[in-house]
Amino acid sequence: MTELAVRYRRKTARHEVQAAVPKGAVTRMHVPDDDAKAHLVTAVLKARCEPGEELELFGESAAGLPPPRRERLRARVGAVSPIVGLITNLNAWENIALPAAYHGAPPLEQVAMLAHEVLAAFGAQPRHFLARIPDELGMLERKMAAFVRSLVTAPELMVFDALEDGLSYAECRHAARFEAEYRARQPQGTVLYVDTREDS
Repeated sequence: MTELAVRYRRKTARHEVQAAVPKGAVTRMHVPDDDAKAHLVTAVLKARCEPGEELELFGESAAGLPPPRRERLRARVGAVSPIVGLITNLNAWENIALPAAYHGAPPLEQVAMLAHEVLAAFGAQPRHFLARIPDELGMLERKMAAFVRSLVTAPELMVFDALEDGLSYAECRHAARFEAEYRARQPQGTVLYVDTREDS
């Protein structure tokens, strides 16, 4: 039996959404609408399911989890998603470093090295980029900052939520490289792309 990183189910009067994401795989999901997408992504990121939802992360049911176990599951998930946007009054560096500052690990020197490496790989000038607040960043740059922030915790599961939304064709080509950058750092990691159906 294939080991799953995510198993999710939600049934409403309009439709049913089911997800089975094999551990270590790249999975692309097209859900019926933005509401369904928001429910799925929120459940996975918070390791919490609402009434009418079923969720398992890494083989563990999210129903009735005590807070310490829920936090451990949440720490294994990263995302580039509007649901976890940047904090507007913090600059890019402060946003990226926030998980490490909050948890006390990894060391901020290691976070700075990671940020400089990844941003430089995408053609950004790290010192200039990191000093800017979100309102001074373009859409792709905000997604880059969110991506770097998510890499800080070395997540086993990376969720890309409507990654191409708001991007030009050229910017989409840059965003498409997020997966390879994640894989370079987490070769055994799981990638989940979530978007709404093109015909909806």
